[in-house]
Amino acid sequence: MARRTGEENRRHILAVATDLYYRHGIRAVGMDLVVKESGVGNATVYRQFPTKDALATAYVQGRADAWFERMREATDRFDDPQEKLLAIFTLVAENTRLPTFRGCPMLNTHTEFPDPEHPANRVSVVHKQEVRDWLRDLAVAAGASDPEQLADELLLVLNGAYATAAVLGPEGPARRTEELARRIIQAACREPDVAKPASVSP
Repeated sequence: MARRTGEENRRHILAVATDLYYRHGIRAVGMDLVVKESGVGNATVYRQFPTKDALATAYVQGRADAWFERMREATDRFDDPQEKLLAIFTLVAENTRLPTFRGCPMLNTHTEFPDPEHPANRVSVVHKQEVRDWLRDLAVAAGASDPEQLADELLLVLNGAYATAAVLGPEGPARRTEELARRIIQAACREPDVAKPASVSP
């Protein structure tokens, strides 16, 4: 069996940790379990990730990058900006129905590491801000009357769907995610009514 390169070891260890952290929570998983499940030596794990904080931060950054990759792939299928926005929430709803769904990794990480100075916390905060900024940019393209407000409202829907589905399941209130997002988007991007001039009697 060919030996893995350093980069291959890093990817393998991170993949194993990603599965464990998402299923059980970061704090519940010790580095000894990561070593055991990855099947590599203790020294190899610590060579790639000197501390658990480093591994946890790499995990949440990887989940953040993967989220954007999936979402951009979904939105790229549409030309219409409103449909791009709706595609995000279609995929969010689909994600909550997966048997492996355990909530939003960024929200989970922020809860586990509330210290704003913790690097994993910072990654989760930056990710949510980047999501909000992306929603705003799409709202501008969609012709929203107030893109900032629409971005805020859609971020609330997105995070609410993830959090609620994690607790009450995808067929609870989270089942209304797409419908709610559609109503908000359509209302925000509706053409303003143009007042007709009053008729003048002859």
